[in-house]
Amino acid sequence: WACVALVVGNMIGSGIFLLPASLARIGPISMWGWVLTSVGALILAVIFSRLAQLVTKTGGPYAYCEVGYGEFAGFIIAWGYWIALWTGNAAVAVALVGYLGYLVPAIGDSTEMSLAAALIAIWMLTLINIRGVSEAGMVQAITTIGKLVPLLLIGSLGLIWVDLENFSPANLSGEGDLAAISAAAALTLWAYLGLESATVPSGDVVEPEKTIPRATILGVLIAAVVYISVTFVAIGVVPSAQLSQSSAPLSD
Repeated sequence: WACVALVVGNMIGSGIFLLPASLARIGPISMWGWVLTSVGALILAVIFSRLAQLVTKTGGPYAYCEVGYGEFAGFIIAWGYWIALWTGNAAVAVALVGYLGYLVPAIGDSTEMSLAAALIAIWMLTLINIRGVSEAGMVQAITTIGKLVPLLLIGSLGLIWVDLENFSPANLSGEGDLAAISAAAALTLWAYLGLESATVPSGDVVEPEKTIPRATILGVLIAAVVYISVTFVAIGVVPSAQLSQSSAPLSD
């Protein structure tokens, strides 16, 4: 379950808190983007599950490429993966500040306070991760439950307030339907970054050849349910014109 929390926690991050606003600019047709990328993410999860059974050393994508193609290929993958992760923290910080500003208006009204809040959050979590896998895993499990429960409530109880009129017209992008769905898929795919998370600490996992495949596939399924249900409710409850301009769409 710690591995499931790792996968779900790394996927369900800033994406679901920010994407409803971006997808609202495309229109309700963007829900098909979630469907497409969810299927693709599940296929990737199955591939990573098979690789985890073949290679049980720590490193995840790095380890698989190093074993299959040599040290240089492994280095390139690890280097690119590292950059993708720390640059992604910018989006996480933006989402955090957006919602803090909704709850504490003084933060939203002050550039200095917004910057301070973002930096404090980043460095606090960085220091926790530096302490070790055990501490990071505990915080990951707690924070995952803390955000998963309200998101599941929004995606289920929120259905009561859905207004089907908000789903028409379906395409607000000004492009063709296929182009709109492709644009939505490009955004929603970003939300699935992290599905490989359970494979990275493989050397510290009990029975990784069994635990990691189960955690990866289950984590992707949980994330898909949350993503699709929450976005459906957000678009169905808040008119697209209002939702697309929001910095905290789920709060609205």
